[in-house]
Amino acid sequence: MGKTLNTFMDKFEEFKTLPAGEAFTIQVTDQEATEAAREYLAENKESVGQRIQKRVGLKLSVENPSVIFRNDEIRVSATGGKGFLKAKAALAAEVKWDGKPVVVVRSVEVPFLSVTPEKLNSLVEGPLKKGMGIVEEYAEIRSFKVTDGAVVLEAVRK
Repeated sequence: MGKTLNTFMDKFEEFKTLPAGEAFTIQVTDQEATEAAREYLAENKESVGQRIQKRVGLKLSVENPSVIFRNDEIRVSATGGKGFLKAKAALAAEVKWDGKPVVVVRSVEVPFLSVTPEKLNSLVEGPLKKGMGIVEEYAEIRSFKVTDGAVVLEAVRK
């Protein structure tokens, strides 16, 4: 596991040791999220390629991810392709708070492929629920905000 991913795991382990009732905040900057995405892609190149092939029927590489947090919006982009044929793909998602974070993909740009925001919403929903479920096992989430340059989760330890 890469340095940034290890840092995230350390933050998670740290809040698990807090006494019940103690409030805490976890903040992840867009630089940290971008680096974590790079590490994840580097460590999981084959499985990512297989998942893409399963969804779109082509084995494509993905590299140079970028994550930007701006006022209730997450923007993600990466370069993908096969061999020397590369194109930049991007998506923008809105994050709302409804007792839990709700992520809605509003736009997606993937050259040469037909990918709709609705299709990506279903792909985003599972990992988000899984991640929030892990946190909710140990804490009551009070808020989840996307600010200029970071996501901020505020919670109280159960």
